[in-house]
Amino acid sequence: MRVFLEANVLFSMALGGPVFNAILEVAKRGRLHLLTSAFCYLEAWRNIELKAPEKRQALEGILEWVRLVPKARPEAWMADLLPEKDVPVLAAAAQATHLLTGDLRHFAPLMAREDLPLRVLTPGDFVRRVRP
Repeated sequence: MRVFLEANVLFSMALGGPVFNAILEVAKRGRLHLLTSAFCYLEAWRNIELKAPEKRQALEGILEWVRLVPKARPEAWMADLLPEKDVPVLAAAAQATHLLTGDLRHFAPLMAREDLPLRVLTPGDFVRRVRP
């Protein structure tokens, strides 16, 4: 399973918590391949710097288990699904089986859709539904 982590998931993972720890532990056992983009990582880093600078090392440590994927061009099926600023996230995530996000404001409409080539879930829903 290839799981793309959006910026707010990376940020929350650095802060810790049972759901995020569970995802990371499963990845460490080789049962998940965690992915993100430089775009998402830099956004998470900026938020760590502003809100929780003491968690810098935690975020850096997470990157040991997360592969950075190259920037991707949006595909035709992505048109009009998200605000323009979030399209690069979806484009990069398109090579994953799942996209994990806490951004319910923009990504919630995609969470109910089963016609997309990847599943969009919150981290909690991923752990409850998929049980990696």
